[in-house]
Formats: sequence, structure tokens, C-alpha cells
Amino acid sequence: MMNKEKTLFIFEGAKTEDKLIEKLEYNFLGKTNAIKCVFDAEIYQLYRAIKEEKEFSIDIVSLLKERTAENAKILEDYTRDSFAYIYLFFDYDAHSTLADDDKIKEMLSFFNDETEEGMLYICYPMVEAIRHFKDLESFKSLTVKCKRRNCPYKDECHDKGECLKEPHYKSIAAADSKPQLSNVNSYTKTIWQELITAHLCKANDLVNDAFTLPTSLISQETIFLKQLEKHICHKCPEVAVLSAFPLYVLDYFGCKRTITKLNS
Repeated sequence: MMNKEKTLFIFEGAKTEDKLIEKLEYNFLGKTNAIKCVFDAEIYQLYRAIKEEKEFSIDIVSLLKERTAENAKILEDYTRDSFAYIYLFFDYDAHSTLADDDKIKEMLSFFNDETEEGMLYICYPMVEAIRHFKDLESFKSLTVKCKRRNCPYKDECHDKGECLKEPHYKSIAAADSKPQLSNVNSYTKTIWQELITAHLCKANDLVNDAFTLPTSLISQETIFLKQLEKHICHKCPEVAVLSAFPLYVLDYFGCKRTITKLNS
């Protein structure tokens, strides 16, 4: 990827994702020639917006302009052809009233090329996964329940009451992480190296059963299929806690250069 070519980042939310990319650029990626916009809704609402078209296709830049006045202003001088690359960052959000794993499959199949419709990255279960970390050993097997009231087995679950009383994932991640990870603004290059290493090793373990840095790229579709196989499609649906942002770094630099930067 060439930094001089214009990139469009599309985030689910207005604060955390934008700040993560900003700090990643400062500490790890280098400055990118990027425009950043917020969809301000869950991935399932993006799916619905796309399906409202006659075919499963859409001009994502036009859609963003229509959603908010702020997006319209940011993108005023741009069309889809203005951007060499488009990246979308959304949460899995399996507890949403609109949640549907088949929709996720369809979205990952549609948004699978950053130079065409765009490349979709998903955080499991939410963007806060990046900070849900204490050490490599505990992170390797770290999972969280993900469907809550959407669990297909809730009516036969003996722990249903306790499960539904569990705090929101944001609270879980905050309580079960290193104190220094609470503020993204304070993340240094060393912290990013530790977090990127942890999440890439975990992605490789999820897909290839090896808790080591990957030697080949790992697609978002493959990650989701493995989440389904190993964690989601079980009596107590869970996800392996995994952030999308380190996977973006891997795609951005490639395996060899990523490993070099992690060790520098």
C-alpha cells in the first residue's frame, strides 16, 4: 500500500475506533493519507441499508453522505473513485436485536477487497477487545459469551438468569485488563507492539492452531468461520476475544515487515 494514495476509513462508532487508528498511525503505521467517517450504527444496520438496494451492491461513499451532515461535509469533494482503499471497522455485536451470523458471512464476502467495495474488519466481540489483555498466557484462551438474549439455547440453560445479569462487555474488558490500557491516548509503541503481537498470535492460533506470529495473511472470512466452528456454534456461544486492528496492520505491512516492526 502506498501512503500517498487516499484511503477511506469507515468506523462503527465516533470515538474509540478513530482514536485507535490515530494512535496506530503515530506509533506504528506512519501517517496515512486518510479520510475518516462514522457510520454510527451496527454492522447489521449497514447490511439492511445495502439490502434496500435492488441488488446487494452500494456506493458506500454516497451512503455515508446521506447518513449524517458531518459525513456530507467531510466527503463533500469526494466520490468513490477518490479513494484507492476503503476499510470498514465494525463490532460483531451478536447481542444486537438485528444480529444474524448469515448476514456477517454475506457482508464479509461482499466487503472483501479494499480496492473494490471495501475491506471489512470485525472486532470480537467489540472494539474494546484491543484493551482486554493482561498477559500472553491468559489471553491465548480468553473468550467471552457473546449472544446473551439471542442465545439459541437460553431456554434450556440452567445458568440463564446469571448469564443475562453479566455486565456489558465494555465493563468486563475494563476490569479484566492491565490498568495502563484504560486510556488509548497513552499507548506507546511498546504497548502497541505487545498488543499487536498478542492478537496476531491469537488469530493464528484460532485459524492454524499455532500461537505464534502468522507467516501468511489471515482473511476476515476465515477468522469468522473459525469463530463459528470453535466458539460460536456451541451450547454456550462465545467468541475468542480478538481485535481487528492488528489484523489490519498485518494486511498493511505483510507478514515479514510486520514481524520486523514488532521486533524493532
